[in-house]
Amino acid sequence: MSGTISSPRIAILGAGSYVFTLGLLNDLLNRYPVPGSTLVLMDVDAEMAETMAAIARHMARELGIPVAVEATADRSIALTGADFVTTSVAVQLRTRWEMDKAVIIKHGIREVTSECGGVGGLSYTLRQVALLVAIARDMERLCPHAWLLNVSNPLPRVVTAVTRHTSIRTLGFCNASWGGESGYANIAGILGRDPRDLNVLSAGLNHFAWLLGVTDRWTGGDLLPMVSQRLTETPLALQPYTMKLWQQTGYLPLAGDPHTGEFLAFDAEVLEEHPAHHGDAAERLARRQALREAAAGTRPWQTLLRGLAWEHPAEVIHALATGTHRRLDMVNLPNHGAITGLPDDAVVEVPALIADDTVTPIPIGAIPAPLTAWWQTISTVHTLSAEAAVTGNRALLDEAIDLDPAITDKPAAKLAMTDLAAMHSDVVVGGPEH
Repeated sequence: MSGTISSPRIAILGAGSYVFTLGLLNDLLNRYPVPGSTLVLMDVDAEMAETMAAIARHMARELGIPVAVEATADRSIALTGADFVTTSVAVQLRTRWEMDKAVIIKHGIREVTSECGGVGGLSYTLRQVALLVAIARDMERLCPHAWLLNVSNPLPRVVTAVTRHTSIRTLGFCNASWGGESGYANIAGILGRDPRDLNVLSAGLNHFAWLLGVTDRWTGGDLLPMVSQRLTETPLALQPYTMKLWQQTGYLPLAGDPHTGEFLAFDAEVLEEHPAHHGDAAERLARRQALREAAAGTRPWQTLLRGLAWEHPAEVIHALATGTHRRLDMVNLPNHGAITGLPDDAVVEVPALIADDTVTPIPIGAIPAPLTAWWQTISTVHTLSAEAAVTGNRALLDEAIDLDPAITDKPAAKLAMTDLAAMHSDVVVGGPEH
């Protein structure tokens, strides 16, 4: 597949996503439209697939964008002939997170979020990698030239597994380092500037990316010293762990305390456990009812656009489908030399260029010395856990536990993982369905 795609088929897997799909539809039909597209909304919950498809039709009609919209609960139907596949998927996300957390607490382990790092992150990795690799293998049969644009966590581990074990071109999307829905709102807030006035450089690993540079877009002036001055004068009140790491290293982590804290030893002085996000049962029920009303046309869909996901794979779809060159502030993809000191196949979060049907990471250079060991070690944990999830090799999982700086009680973690692997055996490699 090269050049432009006049009528791309876009499969949206996990169309019932609590926060993601409505923002994606807004991007596909409003911010980055490709007229003539076919949108296929797929969810194992057939009602939600139909609901989101109805909303998409309302949006397209009101915005005047000619697209076809389909709904299905059958993954094979959605994938057949697709040019782009987005994934915001998980098996019983909230329920299984709560199962994880109960086991983690039983073994006396403290973790911030238990989603992307630590013992909870390892358990989630086993489930998510099994699911996403299965989707990618379906793509090899049904749409081998399509791009897989994934927002499902644990992001770097999923992207690692898919790129290592399938032929599918894969990108991971997470804009937590922006601190907002668009642009580096966090850095702009520190400087008291509009994000559009800034050129910001961040890089590292997903949920563990760091500020490396800031310049004035119009004058080219270096604003990084001013960031340090402002942080010294007015520390980030709601991010004590972020401030502690900045003071320790001289570099500012950008993903916020609950994310950054997942990858290092739990610091009880400045961290606390956070409940699972993505909506509790009551919030999900209320959201579902609001979506039904929008689908029926009794509620304007525009009223549901607050609090959208920050990821924008539609920007990439538009660029690749129309042959438009574009620079991305951040995307997760294999390193290929972008960060010196990490393996070429390590999945990193760096800026990238889209051109001529390729997405190429922009070279960053060497890892800053205070961060070297962290980036290298955490990246290795990502790779080991992804490999363990694909192969079912428990020795690799134990190796990841031994290396993971977020896991301080290694024996307890290994006992917990034995319980967790058995608990989720129906959805991991080596279980009865695999």
